[in-house]
Amino acid sequence: MNNTKKNGRVELLRLIFALGILFFHISKRFVDDSIIPIGNTDFNFFSRGYIGVEFFFIVSGYLLASSAYAKNSKGEPELIGSETALMMKKKFWNIFPYHLFATMLTIIVNAYFLEKTMVDRWYYLVDSWASIFFLQVFGFDSTWVNKLTWYIDVWLMVTFIFYPFLRKHYDIFVKIICPLLALFVLGYMAHEYDGIAGIDGWTGMFYKCFLRGLSEMALGCCTYSLTRQFNKYNFTKFGKFILGVLEVLCYLIVFRYACTEVDAKYSFPVIFVMWIGLILTFSDINPCHEIFDKPIFAKFGKISLLIYLNQFYAIRFVQEVFSGISLTGKVVLCTVITIIGAQVCGFVIDGIKKLHLINKLIIRN
Repeated sequence: MNNTKKNGRVELLRLIFALGILFFHISKRFVDDSIIPIGNTDFNFFSRGYIGVEFFFIVSGYLLASSAYAKNSKGEPELIGSETALMMKKKFWNIFPYHLFATMLTIIVNAYFLEKTMVDRWYYLVDSWASIFFLQVFGFDSTWVNKLTWYIDVWLMVTFIFYPFLRKHYDIFVKIICPLLALFVLGYMAHEYDGIAGIDGWTGMFYKCFLRGLSEMALGCCTYSLTRQFNKYNFTKFGKFILGVLEVLCYLIVFRYACTEVDAKYSFPVIFVMWIGLILTFSDINPCHEIFDKPIFAKFGKISLLIYLNQFYAIRFVQEVFSGISLTGKVVLCTVITIIGAQVCGFVIDGIKKLHLINKLIIRN
């Protein structure tokens, strides 16, 4: 597959996992213990849907290693610090407008329904300062108004840490440090916590969610290296078939975990199963991969991000305004409002970016 093109199956999986996270938060908000039995089976309505965030982190690590490898092939940079800072500046401004749109809507909806006076609503806005600027995960005492942004906070933080090492010591970092880092951190979490879920447990220096992102993005960096090695093999049709079946089986195991109320300790082996599936997905071993390498699938990645960012105010709105309707109605309404909000967010921010409105307002040509 051409490296300049997006992997259609990965983008489709991003959308599926983003919806799984949405459904997880819906069930968590409207159902006691997030358990919604489906018929006479042991399946529940995405009671472990948070596992989708692990997918995002591993993919993020893969893409970070891929980007660093491409730059390394062009030669050593003179100033890695400056290059890293410029890269982070670009990533920040690429995502911040979409985050700000969703966060401000969340602040407005939450302040209206949770606070009774204008003064209290104003303080709610002011107390959200760290959440607005991706600083909450560092431990600043602020209202975490849109807790979903913890993923972006950690992604930016770990990217900032990893990138200089990927540029300066790529081979050692990806092939030695990252595997050990992933195993040590995931092993520590498995020993200390009931499962991978949870974001605001304070370890003394940082939130638990930082360990989540650190270990899984390290795993993602390993994924890129392993994928490159995997692509060197010339598999037979039968070999590709077997590996294609294994890839599908890995994701079926992950999806089954997402929809069951099994012991949360199994989230750790599920992460490794997901990791194996992603190695195969990025390797394009599956003979059906060309079906998904179409422009429409390439757009799913951005849509998944917007769905991820815009779900909390939708859930709050349905909870406060439509509390009397059935659970099915709440699920449908939350999903529809989230998707509409995501589309509006994309339309508004893309329009502002395209017209360069911010630059025109504050920078003189």
